[in-house]
Parts: sequence; C-alpha cells; structure tokens
Amino acid sequence: MRRARGFGLLEVLVAVALFALAMGLAYGGLDAVVRARAQMQEEALRLAALQRVVGLLERDLRAAVARPVRDGELGRLPALLLDRSGLELSRAGLAVPLAQARAGIERVRWAVEDGALVRRVHAVLDRVGGEQGEEQARLDGVGSLRIEALAADGRWQERWPLPGARPEALPRAVRVRFALDGLGEIERLLELAAEEPR
Repeated sequence: MRRARGFGLLEVLVAVALFALAMGLAYGGLDAVVRARAQMQEEALRLAALQRVVGLLERDLRAAVARPVRDGELGRLPALLLDRSGLELSRAGLAVPLAQARAGIERVRWAVEDGALVRRVHAVLDRVGGEQGEEQARLDGVGSLRIEALAADGRWQERWPLPGARPEALPRAVRVRFALDGLGEIERLLELAAEEPR
C-alpha cells in the first residue's frame, strides 16, 4: 500500500512566492487604473467648468445692450466698460419670474481675481456706493486675461469706450484671451449684436 504524500515545504514556499508576485502585479495594475480614473474625472470636471464659464461669457457678450448705468462713485458708467482690470457690461435676458415688475437687464463684470476668472452680477443696474456684485461663476487656474474691443475703424482697442464716444456705444466685436494652467491659451472672438435703429 502506497502512502499519500503531501506538498513539501519547498513546494509550498514557491507557491506562496508566486501567488504574492501575482497579487503584487495585480495590485499595481489596479492602482494605476484607479489613479488614471481619478485623474480623468478631475480633468472632466475642469473641462466642464471651462465650458460653463466660456458659455456664460459668450452669452453675456451676445446679449450686450446699449444701456449705460449710474454709479454712486464714478457718476455714469458706459454700456460696455473695458480696461486692464476687466470687462463690465449691461446685458439683456434676465429672467423675470411670475411677471414681476423689474427690468430684464443686468450688469455683469468679468475679471481675474486671485488666479481665477470670476463673473460678478450686480443686484441693481444703477447702484449706489462700491457694491462689488455677487460671484456667480469662477474658473480657477487663470494666469492672465486680455480683452480687446473692435472699433468701427477695424482696429483692436484695449480700452472701451473710445475717447469722445457716446456711453451707449458698443464695439463691433470682442476678443477674449486667457491662459489656463495645463491647457494653454483660450481665445474667443465674438461679434456683438448691431445697434438698434433709432
């Protein structure tokens, strides 16, 4: 009668070592997949934020209206104000729920604040004092912002309105460029609506 023989110590150690090696390789692959997925989700969220902010900027510029506003500190602000600090404009299309008696125009400002492109909306068009507006959109990682307005003579201007121009004058187009960390320079060129006939 033959005796049943089990695995020897050396065979068990070799099997355990091979199993540990296989598990180490499997864990390394799984860890790489999890990290890649997390990075892809982060990039997708960042791209969604970029699309949202650029979409809002485009809608604001396309809805620009020739409506100057009164300001307690500066007196009167033009319909579209462009300088090195950013862009401020009056835009149509404010939702008026339940047919409330209020204007369908709002005042928005775009500027870089603490490394982020920020959209601020003012509660009222004609404001008193230094009201900064409520932050409604933010895109982090913006290094620089350059906005130019196309004048009637076909030249790009870094300031608007031009000296001697009417405060309700709007440019023909606006070009917006900003540098976004990791994605490079983003540029949008938008034609503004023609002025309404008098």
